[in-house]
Amino acid sequence: MLGVTPQYRNTIRNYVIAFGTIFDDITIQRKNSLGEVKQLIEVPLAYGPGQKYLSRLDAQSQSNEVAITLPRMSFEISSMTYDSTRKRSKVRGIRNQNNADVLSANFVYNPVPYDIGFTLSIMVKNAEDGTQILEQILPFFTPSFTIPIKEVEEFNLTTDVPLILDSIDVQDEYEGDYLTRRALIWTLSFTMKGQVYGTTASKNIIKSAITNINDLDDKTEQFSSATVPSDFGFGTDIP
Repeated sequence: MLGVTPQYRNTIRNYVIAFGTIFDDITIQRKNSLGEVKQLIEVPLAYGPGQKYLSRLDAQSQSNEVAITLPRMSFEISSMTYDSTRKRSKVRGIRNQNNADVLSANFVYNPVPYDIGFTLSIMVKNAEDGTQILEQILPFFTPSFTIPIKEVEEFNLTTDVPLILDSIDVQDEYEGDYLTRRALIWTLSFTMKGQVYGTTASKNIIKSAITNINDLDDKTEQFSSATVPSDFGFGTDIP
């Protein structure tokens, strides 16, 4: 119905990978009574809703399976919203700088801006682990952190994308009985200022322009004519 050629650039997938890469090297320390570091624990990170991992906390061991261990982090896309404040002209585009053809150029029209919401869940069994993880994240968000992301692979187009920390929430899942395993959940909400690109089109490049100078009163009388070389089409934008 839309009449477009199917095209998939992995743009949203690249946003997800970039978000996860930021938090994939978090570690916490275990110290003895003298304050000496005795153990470093790398906090595992996975894509998926936090509730899925919480539901496994009370799972019973079966054969060689063990219940999920804490600390652990998970993240997922929570929303996608059109951002009209970043709207750009639809009649301009971005040229493929890798195109070797000097007579024509492949390009895409300006992208459509979308705010992509991410949720990061930090699940720990004691408050000390949670604060250790938070103090490795929060100093980098003031409240935004810029990530270079390759948005259009075939154009080799890399864009600095802001990631904004919107809110922080904490929840204690401990209900007080002896059978329930305690879990402290820190939930961090982020907004990534992403954009989605359409299909690729082709346009001829203007190599030169002919300029004629005529008499204002007598249009048939021509004073001079010149052919001017043009660099139009070789820049980033396609008019």
